[in-house]
Amino acid sequence: MSQNRQILDGIAERIQVIVNAETASVVLAESEGETVYYAAAIGKHAEWVLDKRVAAATSGLCGTAFQSDKPVLVCRTEGDRRVRQDHAKALGIETALAVPLYYEGKLLGALQAWNRTDGSLFDEEAERVLAAYASEVAPLVYQYQIAMK
Repeated sequence: MSQNRQILDGIAERIQVIVNAETASVVLAESEGETVYYAAAIGKHAEWVLDKRVAAATSGLCGTAFQSDKPVLVCRTEGDRRVRQDHAKALGIETALAVPLYYEGKLLGALQAWNRTDGSLFDEEAERVLAAYASEVAPLVYQYQIAMK
C-alpha cells in the first residue's frame, strides 16, 4: 500500500471514530463529479465498497452530496430516495451521512458514514463534526489527488 493510500485510510479510520460509524469511507469525485470512486473504506462494509466506481447520478448518498454541494444527513434510510434502497436493505444501512469535500472551491469528493455502532441515528451534531473534519482534511485529499495524476 502506498503512503498516499495510507493517508486516505487514516482519514476513513478517523471518520469512523469521530461519528461512531460502523462503516466509513473517503469517496473521490472523478470526471468533474460525474463518477464516484470509493478510494478508502473501513469497517463492517468496507470490502463491499472499496475501489468501486459508479456514476454519481445513480450512486445515492454521495452523488446527492456532489450535486447539492451540501451535507446529506439521513436519519432513517428506509424510503429516503437520496439513498439507494437496494443497497440499504442488502447491507442493513439504517442511518447515513455524507459531507462533500472541497478545496479552494473544487469538489474533491465526500466523507461518508453508515450506521452508528451503538445503534443510534446520525444527527445534526454528527453532521457538524464530520463537516468540520472535511474542512480539516481537504488539503490532504487534494495533495493525494495531485500525487496520483
